[in-house]
Amino acid sequence: MVVFISTNLYGLGRIYTTMEKKEIFKYIIKEFHETALPGLYERKLQIPDTKKIISLIGSRRVGKTFYFYQLINNLIDNEINPEQILYLNFEDDRVLPISTAELNGIIEAYYELYPEQIKNTVYFFFDEIQNIDGWELFIRRIHDRKNIKIFVTGSSSKLLSREIATSLRGRTLSYYLYPLSFEEFLKFKQISLVKDFEYTSMRFKIKQLFNEYLYTGGFPEIVLESEQLRRPILQNYFEMLIYRDLVERFSIRNITLLKNLVKFLITNISTTFSVNSYFKTIKKDTAVGKDTLLEYISYLEDINLIHLIPFFSYSLKRQQVNPRKVYCVDNGLRNAVSFRFSKDEGRLAENLVFLELKRRDKEPYYWKNKGEVDFIVKNEDNSLIAINVSYGDWIDEREIRALLEFSKEFTPRIGRLILLTKDIEKKEESIEFLPLWKWLINQDQVL
Repeated sequence: MVVFISTNLYGLGRIYTTMEKKEIFKYIIKEFHETALPGLYERKLQIPDTKKIISLIGSRRVGKTFYFYQLINNLIDNEINPEQILYLNFEDDRVLPISTAELNGIIEAYYELYPEQIKNTVYFFFDEIQNIDGWELFIRRIHDRKNIKIFVTGSSSKLLSREIATSLRGRTLSYYLYPLSFEEFLKFKQISLVKDFEYTSMRFKIKQLFNEYLYTGGFPEIVLESEQLRRPILQNYFEMLIYRDLVERFSIRNITLLKNLVKFLITNISTTFSVNSYFKTIKKDTAVGKDTLLEYISYLEDINLIHLIPFFSYSLKRQQVNPRKVYCVDNGLRNAVSFRFSKDEGRLAENLVFLELKRRDKEPYYWKNKGEVDFIVKNEDNSLIAINVSYGDWIDEREIRALLEFSKEFTPRIGRLILLTKDIEKKEESIEFLPLWKWLINQDQVL
């Protein structure tokens, strides 16, 4: 008989058997069915109807749980009986601790409550399931029953796309949820865009809100929080990412080195980063090996806190020998913990463009010769889009020259040349000048 210890509402420890734990699962399942879903702001991520297991991945606090509620709400709107839906959060203290062997009690509890659903398609949503060792075996087994559709989320390195693909052996499709896009941010601010809004007085409100979005980022809780609480909450997010997703998961001992590395990287977003150069800078004062730095950087990429994009070249060797450019998962998080002495509008604007390209399912590169192009995007037809960001009151001629230089070198593969600006809109010398705030709203601007 399996025995475990939990805590009741009064904080008193109690020993439970496996059978009693199944009763707790029943209570949680019934509680979910009897509780109204919270008010939702709809996210734009679209997940198709499929027989595959859906894996939703994202940093902590990006809204994965509420996105699950959105999917559940959509099922109910499509006349799926709520009793055909099971939702379970594996960070619920009533569930923990739990072993792989005990996971089957969830299924038994559900079908004992709703035996009539055995013949129907049911939808199981498992939130933060990566907390359970061996969860993959359980998910694979119940997925093989044809009438169960499974959705899982995770925020740590234990639920990376590549690891899921290996563990679930082709049974899954993975989707990444980022912090709010600018369009989603406006919805959270109760702003509904109307046709041709840019020609009305509404554009002034949109531009004002864009300035807020530029600095505070897109974590849902932060967008809805009062201004004075945003910074401490974001700093708390940072500590959770460091300690729960990095230190605990990877047994990191040199926490000071890790924090200094993270702060250096997020302070220097939109610039190139060389491990060799950083190693030479710190080795005088820090006892550290280059391999440790490389390891820590791979962890930061694993949890999607930091993104490093490669140099654009058709030669893999040239890609590998060139340094990479650094970006961060969220502007607000970056501003809350970085060392900065100016507004950094240009860097923040470029970081927003990177994140939007990722939301649009693009894999951006950068390019540099005499000039530098911030982003190179390959289309499905192998044509190239080159994007520079010049977010200031005037446009540096270097931004234009760099785009034209790239175009000359890669003709006839060029699809579009785009210069994202603070407020200038025109077309000149084959370059499209587009206001950044408008480009972020118009999803068809990059195809």
